[in-house]
Amino acid sequence: MVKSNDVTTFNKAFELLSDGLTTHTTTRIGSFWEFLRDIWSQGFDHPEYFNAWHIGVIAEDIEKCLQEGLNYVCVLPRFHFKSTVLGHAFSVWRLLQSTRDMSVLYLSYSDGMAKYHIAEINKEVARNPILSEMMVNRTPKADYSFRYYLQNKPVEIMHGGLFSFKRGMHVNGALIADDVLRDPENPLNTGQITKVEDHFMTESLFIPLKGVPIIVLGTPMMPGDLLTKLQKDDRFKSRILPALDPVPNRRVLMPELYSEEWLLTQQNARPKSFASEFLLVPHFSTESYFNKEDIDKLEDPELRNLPTTKPYTESVDEQIFAGFDVGKKRHPSHLVIFRKIGDKVEQLHQSWLDGWSYSDQVEYLNEAAENFNITRGYIDNTRGELEDRGLDHKWRSMSFTIKSKNTMAHIFEQFVHSGNLKLLQDERQTGQILSVSNELKAPETPMGHGDAFFSIAMALQACYELAQDVYTTVGSATDWLEAVSPGEQKTPTAHVQTEATLRGKNEVKNELNSGETRLSWNDRSHIVSEAPNPDCGESICIESFWVTENKLCLYCGYRG
Repeated sequence: MVKSNDVTTFNKAFELLSDGLTTHTTTRIGSFWEFLRDIWSQGFDHPEYFNAWHIGVIAEDIEKCLQEGLNYVCVLPRFHFKSTVLGHAFSVWRLLQSTRDMSVLYLSYSDGMAKYHIAEINKEVARNPILSEMMVNRTPKADYSFRYYLQNKPVEIMHGGLFSFKRGMHVNGALIADDVLRDPENPLNTGQITKVEDHFMTESLFIPLKGVPIIVLGTPMMPGDLLTKLQKDDRFKSRILPALDPVPNRRVLMPELYSEEWLLTQQNARPKSFASEFLLVPHFSTESYFNKEDIDKLEDPELRNLPTTKPYTESVDEQIFAGFDVGKKRHPSHLVIFRKIGDKVEQLHQSWLDGWSYSDQVEYLNEAAENFNITRGYIDNTRGELEDRGLDHKWRSMSFTIKSKNTMAHIFEQFVHSGNLKLLQDERQTGQILSVSNELKAPETPMGHGDAFFSIAMALQACYELAQDVYTTVGSATDWLEAVSPGEQKTPTAHVQTEATLRGKNEVKNELNSGETRLSWNDRSHIVSEAPNPDCGESICIESFWVTENKLCLYCGYRG
């Protein structure tokens, strides 16, 4: 006969057994690194890959983040176990470490992509001889549901698209943000990428309860995108490991899987995609006309964005240039103003005109032309929106063609690499410069359509035309004088004599005969003191342009 004090109820026995299992499995699971190496790896054909150097580095990072209460952002090349380790394995390990019911949220750009990851995690658990014994699937017939029992406690991994996950819901296990910058069906444009960043920082960051870790992983898409910003966020620890030269004294990130020879072959075969997928260069940077490093070098934090509402007092030796890209109805227009002192060209102003009427834009441009006393400004008049609206004569119309855009871009490029150009530090302006591709195309977004690229290019073209003495090709100067002054003496003596004095009669004669006359000008101080026509609207009526006999300025057409 059994004594009453030796009798144990079924519920008590199950509780004791459960406690024992909890102690046992916790010991076996161990650290994240131990879990990856000893347990998670057993569900794969090549478990030895989980001994790779970079997987150990990542696992160590995770342990430090949990200890210090930090989140984690990691950028890894394609096919280097990014999602497998930081998305799938971390989610399961986190659940296995729990002492209560727990939920993890797996976010991707689209819910369809998040579902794919859930299905993969289910497969990885099912074929793992250790995990399949420890975990009881509550929904075995549902591929896109991850709901299990662990030590009689319910745990789950929820899935969601970045913008579709219900606001107000919270998780107590972890938030995994896996490739939120990529839509597998449609590549994101710069406007959408900015929208992703805004949504993540204002909504997604607050889904986990306080102290719950956030893991962000993916491939960078553009300079200044979400992955880049989180690397500078004090709440996150970051790790970026390209396939080649990830750290000093290490040539290949994962030689167990990819040799240096294979990687270099891929790089030579498709350099742009390799740069994006394996070297972690932002996708748009590989397609952009300029790279971010070049533009970053131009930005001067000491420059100030001067208002157009107050008169700007320029010195006698500087000239003012401007460019204005006219936006379509739904897109902004963009104004830039530069000054040139000697060889240096500095940006004085930039502004975005979002949703402005064309009449208001003309008024704004006229005010800018007056207060900055611009020497020359170009506007994109391809569609003629600003025609006949009272635009100041200092603004010259330019029609965008393939040829004119290529010319502007080439001039812009020369300035970028000259070391003489300084830009205002402005994130939106930089983003729109970098959004323009090698084909001089840009995505249409609410933030712009590459407007900053072309407004700056127009201003720099105006500067270039004067600074390089290529104001205009007048054809044969003798023929030109004949056309404007019929019946008068055709010898442009003053002009020719002045040029001959400076450069020699034979050189000037050759220019006249070739039809490729290049006119020159001196600095503003010379203009002010010696201008034959002080009323010249272009402010550059100097002796070289003035034909005394005809009282004619070759540049501005003034006749006195």
